[in-house]
Order: sequence, then structure tokens, then C-alpha cells
Amino acid sequence: MHNFVSDRFKSERKRLNLSQEGLGNLIEVSESTVKRWENGASIPSDKLILCAQHGFDITYVLLGDKNVEETSKSDDLFCGEFALVNVYDVAVSAGDGAVCFGAAEPVSRLAFRKDWLSRHGLYAKDLAIVYAKGDSMEPTIHDKEPLLVNTLDKELTDGFIYVVRNQENFWVKRVQRQFNELLLLSDNEKYLPMKLDLNESTDIEIIGRWIPPSRGTFY
Repeated sequence: MHNFVSDRFKSERKRLNLSQEGLGNLIEVSESTVKRWENGASIPSDKLILCAQHGFDITYVLLGDKNVEETSKSDDLFCGEFALVNVYDVAVSAGDGAVCFGAAEPVSRLAFRKDWLSRHGLYAKDLAIVYAKGDSMEPTIHDKEPLLVNTLDKELTDGFIYVVRNQENFWVKRVQRQFNELLLLSDNEKYLPMKLDLNESTDIEIIGRWIPPSRGTFY
């Protein structure tokens, strides 16, 4: 028997402009799992709840009922209250240095309350979300944690956490500037400070400042 739930699930994913990989990142499953769901495998209820939190019309997915007028009103309300921030398939090292993987194109988007952004003087167009890799910034930042980065804030303030690029390597570290060096500091005491010599390398870039998560982030 044809599984129309899977068809409607796929339709909702596409309506939200999410790739299979992007949806998997949002609800913490693999891309192959999303593919199985869309090919007829049953979808766990807890994952459907997570999908609903990211904009899926679950009533439509399960029952096929869709009130176009109400959906339009919901979409208008969503756009009025939330702004979408691009999520990139980029690993940022919280260890000894990770290499950017995949194309630097958005794989999905996460919603943020506009009033939260306004209170913090932030604009969605200046923000990006990447993922931490490693344990050097624990307990502050954990492995695979999504990182909200303000790409407009590149002015270094000692002790704050930034995403830094050196050639193909990306780090998320506390940064101090010392003469012609950048000192990258880890919160995990097992890791020694790292030095980047500004005289030896011209391919060093401050990507932006990390914004700690709080209420209003990662809807």
C-alpha cells in the first residue's frame, strides 16, 4: 500500500526549503534516515514533534487535512515573529583544527525570534550557524553543538570567543592579540594555547564572534 504520510512529509520538507541533510541536522538524525521516512518507513512521534517545532504542518502530514487560509495566516504570523538564519555544512574545531567540509552553501535555516534579535542588536543577514567539532571548549561549547556567529563582529576583544580561519582550518576559541600574534585559548585545560603568527601567515581571518545560546535561539 502506498504511504501517503511519507509523500506529505516530503512535501512539507520541500515547502520549508529544507534539504534532507538540513532537516536531519535540525532534528538530529542522519540524511539516510530522512530518506527512509520519505520512502515509506514509519516516522517516530518524537521526531514529528521536533519537525512541528521547525514549521511542519503535522496535521496535514498525518491526516492530509490542510486549511489553506489557516496555513497562510500561520505563515504570515511566522514571518512576522521570526527571522531565518542560514545553517552551513562547516565543522569548526573545538580541538586542534578542523577543515571546512562540503560546499559553503546553506544546507538549512533556523528560526530566531525577531524581538530577541532586536534586543541584542542583531540582524539575521549578518548571522550564520556552523557546528563545533571536538572538546577543547568544554564545558562552554560541546562537540557537535550549533554555533551562532555574528559575522559582522570581527573586532577582537580579549577573552571573548570567535570563529577564526587560518587557510583551510577553522577554530572556535577565546582570542587574545599579543603584538604580532593571535593567541587561541581553550576552555578545556587539557589543551595548550595555540599561536598564530600574523607575520608568517597573511591568510588569517576572524569569521565572527560567537553568540552564547539563550532563550530565543534555535527555534
